[in-house]
Amino acid sequence: MHKLVESRLLAGFIYGDNRTKEYVYLPGSELGSSSPVLVYEHNGSREDIPMEKALEIIEKRSLRQTTHPLFGRNTLQ
Repeated sequence: MHKLVESRLLAGFIYGDNRTKEYVYLPGSELGSSSPVLVYEHNGSREDIPMEKALEIIEKRSLRQTTHPLFGRNTLQ
């Protein structure tokens, strides 16, 4: 499961929950990076996190692919 979610994050898909306004995504500037840093938005703030932590948050918070209010469905489009 982690590999599937990881590959989707690296392809620009956004995971989150529109009700709680939590989102995890890869900013376009990190595309092709050897150690990508993702963004975790929650409680009105943004936090840079490594892939391992992003996968942990997605699993623990049961986040699913969603539409971000600013970026839409994909950060790389």
